[in-house]
Amino acid sequence: MSIIAKPCRPALVLGVLALTALAASPAPAGELVQPAPVPVVAGVSQLMAFPQIFTLPNGDGAPLKVQANAFVSFGDRKGAEVKAAVTARKQVMGAALPTGELLAGPTIRAHPGDTLDILFTNGLPFDADDGDGTMFNAVPHGFDVLNLHTHGLHVSPQKDGDNVLLAIYPADTPADVMAMCVRDANGDASLCQKGDYHYRIKIPEQHPAGTYWYHPHKHGAVALQLASGMSGALIIQDEKNGIDSLPAVRGAAEKVMLLQSIESAPNLTSPQRVTCKSVYSFARCTYVDGQPAPEPVQNVNQKLSVNGQLNPTVTMTTDEVQLWRVVNTTVGTVVPMCLVPQTGVDAATAPAAYVLAADGVPVQRPLSPGEEDLPLRLTAPVAKLDGKGVVNNELLFLAPGQRLDMMVKAPAKPGRYLLVQPAPGTVVKRQQSSQDPLARQPGIGDLCKPGVVPDAQLVMTVNVVAAASGPTATALPTQSQLNRLYAPATLVDAADRPASPTQGVVFGFTSGTYAESAGGASVVNGRPFNAEGGPQRILTLGQTNLWGVMSAADTHMFHIHTNPFQVVKRGTVDYAFPIWRDTVLINCAAAVGGTNCTFPGGLTNVDANTGFNYGEVVQFLSQALDYTGAIVMHCHNTSHEDNGMMELVEMVEPGKAPTITPHAHHHEGAGHH
Repeated sequence: MSIIAKPCRPALVLGVLALTALAASPAPAGELVQPAPVPVVAGVSQLMAFPQIFTLPNGDGAPLKVQANAFVSFGDRKGAEVKAAVTARKQVMGAALPTGELLAGPTIRAHPGDTLDILFTNGLPFDADDGDGTMFNAVPHGFDVLNLHTHGLHVSPQKDGDNVLLAIYPADTPADVMAMCVRDANGDASLCQKGDYHYRIKIPEQHPAGTYWYHPHKHGAVALQLASGMSGALIIQDEKNGIDSLPAVRGAAEKVMLLQSIESAPNLTSPQRVTCKSVYSFARCTYVDGQPAPEPVQNVNQKLSVNGQLNPTVTMTTDEVQLWRVVNTTVGTVVPMCLVPQTGVDAATAPAAYVLAADGVPVQRPLSPGEEDLPLRLTAPVAKLDGKGVVNNELLFLAPGQRLDMMVKAPAKPGRYLLVQPAPGTVVKRQQSSQDPLARQPGIGDLCKPGVVPDAQLVMTVNVVAAASGPTATALPTQSQLNRLYAPATLVDAADRPASPTQGVVFGFTSGTYAESAGGASVVNGRPFNAEGGPQRILTLGQTNLWGVMSAADTHMFHIHTNPFQVVKRGTVDYAFPIWRDTVLINCAAAVGGTNCTFPGGLTNVDANTGFNYGEVVQFLSQALDYTGAIVMHCHNTSHEDNGMMELVEMVEPGKAPTITPHAHHHEGAGHH
């Protein structure tokens, strides 16, 4: 029987995304806690994953207990204390789970020219029921198998670099499973590790400075690992050529903010658990003897958290400026980064957000004559677009995988302001005829306005209080200063810039008729991920490509490893200036008479009711530079990725043929006892 693979959840409900006011003033919430720095032993950073029980603080409300596989920070412990703690954790495997610290990965900091010297420990137990002894191209599996992806870094994808073809199995993995992995890797045993693995990731001497992040990238398990809070900020600092060189940035308090979707399912007993059933509503979640999947869990906790906290508060004093490093680590939720006042506060006094960098690269733009020399200030979504308006919308809607480095300036008067997550949209019939599409409301012009939403949608509160005695950072950097920082060479004026797209991508879904082995899949250009025949796309070093990317159904986030790209056009709207990205939002079209797009107008607000809205083809320029070897391109709604929406890509020297040996995913199991 054919099964049509459907998106696991509404990937994006932009039509009702807003930062709006709650019906009543909530009690003062707990202050946002910053993730700990990564612990270091004898000069080596320790990144460790273990099963744990976490208590998510919930403002002044009831905390949420969650059992999850997550990174351990070990607080301020170092050296021998960390080593002893890791040994102790390994010794209690299978016994009572320890209580974890903050459900957010520790923060890694480095400089251009550094080597990330990281001992990565997979302390999870092997479990065949979690698909750990199974290989699939387009079915979620291998939930205890890990690796490390340094999202956005321009580093080598080979060997002990940012190599997402590497699989690090639990230390207690049976020998037959490891043998299966080696067969799957076409005999390359270096791609099959277990227990501890030592990464040495060399950062180039010239590298954009800003906020990046890290997370496991074992294909088939990425969404579940992110839904467990298994991610952290990776900050590249450059005191000579980066935003850290600017006096206003150095003088401001820094806030790291990991937006998370901890997708646990209420169990019969506390704590709640993050499981296959709570993350993949479409997926088969039993792997032993081919048993059918249980019914998916419906009542999943999808409230967003920040740094492992529910309803936290960031306190600012009047006129204060803070540096916010915001990372969207959610599985598939787009969040608009606008703050609006709580009921009763003057709407004109909302904190102002000025963008310094997007996806780690400074936002550099020409200044108009007479324009105030300040970084680009985010506004509410622009409904009637010109080139500057589409840039505002591009930066405002923070998609999964994306980051913003922002200077946030508090108003001159005290007040409370809210960040709110999406709510389900409402389909409104606005047809003039039976052939007109349905629309979702509210539309783009209704976003970022005060309103009433339930507490379940509250993500974070910004509480502005009267300034106390003592110095407070109030200065902002200038756009002229940002324009002088290091950034990759622009591709807009490249001599070999193509006139029309040379690389095309269509994200969509298919049924078992076309992906029989997977019973349906998420696909790129009609193909589910399948590396058995080698790379599905070849990129030649130094060649300028113009990409055209669109969606056949649903909303997606294009992400490619190793090399960033410059976005130049969305739909029919040219950007006023290019924006560097490594992840970009791809909106879908509303089919005539259908409702398959959560935000039919898209970021360019095309009139969906004309019947001529075919979605926003996003165009961007890119060059593969410096490194050869295997990388991947995929949708960063990671549940789509795990279900097959990914390609194996090889970067090759000019005139050279592909060299990747097939990395075959066999539909077979091992390790069932």
